[in-house]
Amino acid sequence: MSDDSLQLSGDLIEKLQAALMEADPRAREPIVGVQYLAAVIGYLVAQMPEPVDQRKDYLSQLAQFMDSVFVDVESRKQAAPPSHPPQAASGVWRPGDP
Repeated sequence: MSDDSLQLSGDLIEKLQAALMEADPRAREPIVGVQYLAAVIGYLVAQMPEPVDQRKDYLSQLAQFMDSVFVDVESRKQAAPPSHPPQAASGVWRPGDP
């Protein structure tokens, strides 16, 4: 697999999702989009010229890589402070005010 780091971005993800939804509106459902991506991965790996055992090893490595990305993204979500929408406020509160 490639030694170069990948450039995963929100823009790239949005473009991939848009392409999937253009091909099949059902891909608006996240699980359908993920199924398409998994099918594409299987298809592309099956088309590689390497021997079948090597391609199966690639699939195993890709599964581990997907898990690593998942764990990384989840840990970032856990570490981020919860976002609360700002609440409108006016005036001044003083101790003893109702």
